[in-house]
Amino acid sequence: MEPINARIPAEAARAFAGILRWPVMAGHRYRPRAGCTCEVVGCPTPGAHPLAGASPTLSYEKVAAELENAPGAALIAPTMMFDAISVPHAVGMAAMVNLERIAAVPCFIDGPRVVLLVLPSTGRYAVPPGGPDPSDSDKPWDIEVRSGPGRWVALPPSHGMRWDTTPWFGQTETAVPLLSGNTLGIQLAQAFKTYRGRVAS
Repeated sequence: MEPINARIPAEAARAFAGILRWPVMAGHRYRPRAGCTCEVVGCPTPGAHPLAGASPTLSYEKVAAELENAPGAALIAPTMMFDAISVPHAVGMAAMVNLERIAAVPCFIDGPRVVLLVLPSTGRYAVPPGGPDPSDSDKPWDIEVRSGPGRWVALPPSHGMRWDTTPWFGQTETAVPLLSGNTLGIQLAQAFKTYRGRVAS
């Protein structure tokens, strides 16, 4: 069996909707020298955010057709089947070193950030004690958790993104079981402490 080429949007859409059962949809496109198709000056996520009024679907044929009509469009998934935890690149990679000894953790690179995927409704448990919290505003944790159907993430191969660890096992086309945010929280806390120490020095 040929492995899924995660760099080809239509194949990625098939994996998300067909194998993982993650509803997905095509989003905006990034155009070299012209920016995001949303036409917003200074768009913070060019070519990596949803179209207004679009709805996610499990029909990867529908998404593949949309991608064919809009080459380079983002692949967007609501955070219904997973929670997404975004941390600085150095923190995410440090945590992944230890997490890989426990189990595979779906993880992708988004520019200077790393996004790790965990079981739905457990992402909040991955936030180290003390942050993010207004009372800890002097040293807030640089972490964002996206959870629930009202939130979303752009998935690779959206503009500027690539997988470090895919959410499926290579040639088997089997979904990677997601871990609880609790498990990630221990490793992220240690990684953040190391990261803060390096920044402070």
